[in-house]
Amino acid sequence: MGFIREFKRGLAGESDGNSYTVAGKRFVCPHCASDRFIEGRALLNTAGLTFLGLDWANPSAYTLACLKCGYVAWFLKDPEEVS
Repeated sequence: MGFIREFKRGLAGESDGNSYTVAGKRFVCPHCASDRFIEGRALLNTAGLTFLGLDWANPSAYTLACLKCGYVAWFLKDPEEVS
């Protein structure tokens, strides 16, 4: 299921989301203190590679979108899902 669709389901109360740890510490939303998120990925575009038409070669970041308030946190390392 796509990130946007899952995020909309979460905001509508249809998804519980997941909890995550980052660098060994449980992550909570810095805005509302919720611990339920939808994980996604985002491309980190650079001007040089975009100019050359090589956007696909740019690195990616990991995102956690809070299901309660919509805050999006960005990470260079993959957050670990808490089971």
